[in-house]
Amino acid sequence: MTAQDKVALVVGAQGVIGRNLIEYLATLDDWRIVGLSRRGGASTERIQHIAVDLLDAADTRIKLGALGSVTHLFYAAYQDRATWAELVPPNLAMLTNVVDAIEAASPNLAHISVMQGYKVYGGHLGPFKTPARETDAHFMPPEFMFDQQTLLEARQRGKAWTWSAIRPTGPAAALSRQTRRI
Repeated sequence: MTAQDKVALVVGAQGVIGRNLIEYLATLDDWRIVGLSRRGGASTERIQHIAVDLLDAADTRIKLGALGSVTHLFYAAYQDRATWAELVPPNLAMLTNVVDAIEAASPNLAHISVMQGYKVYGGHLGPFKTPARETDAHFMPPEFMFDQQTLLEARQRGKAWTWSAIRPTGPAAALSRQTRRI
C-alpha cells in the first residue's frame, strides 16, 4: 500500500473523537478522508462527508456501497440510552451495519479501529485489577463493548484485515452540541 492509497472512513465524524481524528488526518498528506455522521458535514477537497442512519442497514449499505477504496475504518459512533442493557442493541447494530457494508464495498480494507473505553474493564463499577488485560474475564453483561469485540473477532477470522480497540480512561475535547457520561 502506498501513501496515496490510504483512505480513512471515520464513523462518528461529528463527535468528539471523530472530529478530532479527521482534523488530525487532514494535517497528513497521505490520507484521503470520508466522514460518516447523522448530520453529514461540509466536504472539502480531501474530506468527503456523508450523512447516514447507521441503524438502518439498507441506508448504510447504499451510502457506503460506493466507497470501494477505504483501507482503514475508524469507528467512533455511539448512541446513548437510559440503561446499560439498552445501550447494546443500537451500538452493536451500527457497527454491524458498517462492517457489513464496508467489507462488501472495499476489497482493500486493511484495518478496523474501534473506539471503546476503560468501562470495558469495569472501571465504571469501582476499583478493578490493574494493569487490566484483554484476557481478563469480562464483568457481568450487558456491555455493548464486549459484543462489539465478539463481532470483530468473529468477522475478522480468515480475512486479510486486522482490528484493534482503543480504550482510554476518558477522552476530552470541547464540542458544544454533545454531552456524555464519564
